[in-house]
Amino acid sequence: MENPKISIIVPVYKVEPYLRRCLESIVNQTYRNLEIIVVDDGSPDHCGAICDEYAAKDERVKAVHKANAGAASARNTGLDMASGDYIGWVDSDDWIEPQMFEVMLSGIMIYDADVAICGREESFPNQLLQIGWKKTELLNREQAIGLLIEDDLVRSYLWDKLWKRELFREIRIPQIKVYEDLAIMYPLFVKAERVVCLPDILYHYEHRDTGLTAAPSLKDRIDFCRITGERYDALERDFPLLRERLMPVLVTSAIPIWTTYYESSREERKRFDFQIKLISAFCRKHYKDALKRKRLGIIGRLSLRLICHVKPWAFWGAWLMNKLYQWRHGKPL
Repeated sequence: MENPKISIIVPVYKVEPYLRRCLESIVNQTYRNLEIIVVDDGSPDHCGAICDEYAAKDERVKAVHKANAGAASARNTGLDMASGDYIGWVDSDDWIEPQMFEVMLSGIMIYDADVAICGREESFPNQLLQIGWKKTELLNREQAIGLLIEDDLVRSYLWDKLWKRELFREIRIPQIKVYEDLAIMYPLFVKAERVVCLPDILYHYEHRDTGLTAAPSLKDRIDFCRITGERYDALERDFPLLRERLMPVLVTSAIPIWTTYYESSREERKRFDFQIKLISAFCRKHYKDALKRKRLGIIGRLSLRLICHVKPWAFWGAWLMNKLYQWRHGKPL
């Protein structure tokens, strides 16, 4: 295929200070055959006007305006409109290097891959991390899923990857408030036979103190644990050799419930009391399995002990562990 089209989907909501930087980084890509779909999800600021401004001066940009329904709805709107051979994603408060899509498409074409993953720069309030590969690596399906489970080099992000459009056939992003990427990432990887991982740092992602994912509710944390459990059930059935990696990740996914428990209202804590007791009982049963997870550290191991108990001291202790971890590493546990 010569000069394939890439559809880049940009969901937009309340990012006025960052939107122009984002769109400039996309329209100035060295690879030119782009379809840039910016979806204004009912943003109450001037984002809609900025989207229209770029659509008026660049025919590749398509500005869509819709009533606010969340990031998943905006992304699905973009998917429904996309006509490209490949799908790329950029969050509207982030920015990308000028050669990002040229490099990633080249990687896919050279290695006959279904997905390309680039290196990323993640900016926290007190820390800047560059995460990527030392050299180009080609992974088969099981290797790629194994790294996805480890959640380090390969994470459940849509935006640091370029995807063959066929992978999204019959897949749409679920209408949940947060962690929607996690819910669709493993079905996409199951459909991909070859994944190429590139060493280039091409995507710049900023963790902010505002937005949906900055302060998830207790319900969101429980949803995260539930989605991780659904992933365990699906992958353990089809890839039994990955069970030793899946179980530790499933157990540790409960830690954020404990670290934020007392930041939730009394009503919300009472509402999810039964689910938390079930989760804690599961964690007690599989505590030793969870200790096998790499990179836990002392704080992680202490937190694993705490989630085996549904007691005030356990919730307060987990909260303290999280604060200590944030102080040392600049990001939540």
